[in-house]
Amino acid sequence: MPKQTRQEIIKNLLNSNIVETQEQLVELLRDTGVDVTQATVSRDIKDMQLIKVPIRDGRYRYSLPVDNPATSAGSLDSVLSDALQSVGRQDYFVNLILSPGSGPAVASILQARADDRIFAIVPADASILLICRGSEEAIALTSELGILLEK
Repeated sequence: MPKQTRQEIIKNLLNSNIVETQEQLVELLRDTGVDVTQATVSRDIKDMQLIKVPIRDGRYRYSLPVDNPATSAGSLDSVLSDALQSVGRQDYFVNLILSPGSGPAVASILQARADDRIFAIVPADASILLICRGSEEAIALTSELGILLEK
């Protein structure tokens, strides 16, 4: 089977299933008649730039990368509502405290948004430092992200 076809099947599986491990993805592919090894799936994950995003109960699932700013706002809201624990601001810095392991996924979504107010994103495992272009931008971002804490 061509790689492109297999990767299209993977996209469909990720959109219709919660896949937490490579082994689960191998089994789902085999259930659809695609005989693959874990090594092949691992290469597909890297090639497709799949990310792991947090789900409830401290677990993670594979997800397609967000490359459309129109859809990334909804994805960010969803991921942040689960992961965000607090938001702080100092001058033009905004610090996000997140649930453990969610920093890279949230940073990836923030980068995909290409928000002009953000100059740089410094992710860690359970936090992200946003460096804004100015204090006004930092205040606006802090306010927007703080609303998600109230949900």
